[in-house]
Amino acid sequence: MDARRVKPLIVLIAVLMLAPADAAAQSTRVDAIAEEQAEKAKRLGVEGPSEAEKIIRQVLLSPLLTGGDGLYPWFGSVYGGTGMGLGVGFLKRLENAAYFNVQSGISINNSMVMRGTFAAPELWRGMLQMDANVQWLDAKGVSFYGFGQDSSQEARDRYDLNPVELSTNVTFKPMRHVFVTGSYAYQPIETEREAPIFEPADAPGLDQDLTFHTSRATIAYDWRPAPGYSTRGGFYRASFERNFESGGQPYSFNLQEYELVQQVPLVREQFVLAAHALMTLTQADAGHDVPVMLAPFLGSGSTLRAFGNRRFTDRNRVLVTGEYRWRPSRYLDMALFLDAGQVAADRHQFDTKEFDVDWGIGARFHGPNFNALRLEFSRGREGFRMTFAGSQPF
Repeated sequence: MDARRVKPLIVLIAVLMLAPADAAAQSTRVDAIAEEQAEKAKRLGVEGPSEAEKIIRQVLLSPLLTGGDGLYPWFGSVYGGTGMGLGVGFLKRLENAAYFNVQSGISINNSMVMRGTFAAPELWRGMLQMDANVQWLDAKGVSFYGFGQDSSQEARDRYDLNPVELSTNVTFKPMRHVFVTGSYAYQPIETEREAPIFEPADAPGLDQDLTFHTSRATIAYDWRPAPGYSTRGGFYRASFERNFESGGQPYSFNLQEYELVQQVPLVREQFVLAAHALMTLTQADAGHDVPVMLAPFLGSGSTLRAFGNRRFTDRNRVLVTGEYRWRPSRYLDMALFLDAGQVAADRHQFDTKEFDVDWGIGARFHGPNFNALRLEFSRGREGFRMTFAGSQPF
């Protein structure tokens, strides 16, 4: 055979012989890579929350907040000014939005509360619902500084408050976001002071046993995604009360309260501008007065935050709050805030020049639709103050 023809033939045979080996080697490499990726996927697992996020969820979530049933830890305020409270609750959800909820707690100054609520099933396609409530409270060392914006910080009276309250509410929802509620409460109240500072004429209602029958009508428009925690929407409310003292004591009065909450989200709700306004007006019957324990006040974790609890008390109050909120992580909000408010004996005496003002910064730990813990530092004319709370300021 011609040598010129033999050489190409040898090359062709070599290629045919080596091709299966190369293909097999390539196939082996592909299989190895695929196996390696599968093993890596097993180690990585399904994408989800980090271990830290899982821990936070376990700490924050409870049956009360997640829609389940059973026992849950409770913390918050037994009564304003008694310090942080801890306790336990039990929630049982029933059909058609009905539920049964009981709570019991004790605060750091040994104040105690026990309360229970039963909400009946919704009627008329969710347009009507009724609930019944009972509460026993033993609040110790409640503060009273006297009436007026110019009351002295040193003139601090303390009293123990022991009310029992039986109440019921009927809520009608004629349209989406609109709520009309009628309420009635029966409330015997006992107060006691060990070392009184103010005379009885300057501390109406204290050291007396009073019995109140309170009727209330409320209309509200609430278009927030969730009242417990939200980053958009608004809440507008007007309430009208009749407080009748049935024991023959001169402490019957009427009360009006108006409230506005507005939240404006920015940059996909990562930043929020929030505003809150509250006005409470009272009018005592002829020859009557508004008792100390039911009078409007400023100074708390949700009013003037840099001032002691119930620092200012009088027959009327105005409060305005602004906040700039941002979310550095999924379960944490930060906020810069400014509060301004005033109390007055007469509604015509409000003067913006007399408003007390404070400012501060806060952190809020929360879930998708609830606030679990709030920590804030604020500054006012009486110094710094730190606030622990289990709910949003508004």
